[in-house]
Amino acid sequence: MKLHRLLWLAALASLAYADPAAAQTRFIAFSGGATYGDLCCGAVNSDHRWGGTAGLMVGMRNWNYAVFTLEGNWVQKGGGTTRVDYIDVPFLIGGTYGSHSGGIRARVYTGIGIAIPISCSTESLLVNCDRKKSPEWTWPFGVQVGKWSPSGLLVAVDARYSLGLSDAFENFIAHNRSWQFRLVVGKQIG
Repeated sequence: MKLHRLLWLAALASLAYADPAAAQTRFIAFSGGATYGDLCCGAVNSDHRWGGTAGLMVGMRNWNYAVFTLEGNWVQKGGGTTRVDYIDVPFLIGGTYGSHSGGIRARVYTGIGIAIPISCSTESLLVNCDRKKSPEWTWPFGVQVGKWSPSGLLVAVDARYSLGLSDAFENFIAHNRSWQFRLVVGKQIG
């Protein structure tokens, strides 16, 4: 079985089959914001470019501090005149710190992501969209600061760095690197 299928199964199993007594909070959230990225570290070192991101996440806070999330996001990456849109699916694990009684909480996290390109455009003479590789493996890590209301509503800001672990294009050494700045709005479920 391919590695990305095993990661999917592990992520779904951890969210779907968690011990309900241990799971203190399950949630669903929507996010949206901006990306700032480039293609780097090989045949091309592009200028940075701004893009957009939007997505959906499901998650669980376990043992008061550990948080697991599975996300499905549309993310614009690339650099300079090259723009690649992806469906990015990261599985993240992290820890939270802060008030348990509706106050401000901070979360740091990392994980693994798989990104499938859905469109590509470029004006670069060095980049050929017909040679876009799929999938792209990513290593996301970041910090989120937010507040849960007494009614179970979450509002947070999130800053993430996503480092491409695989080449973005065939026969072309360049990785996507992107900052992602998002607003997250969610609700406790279950």
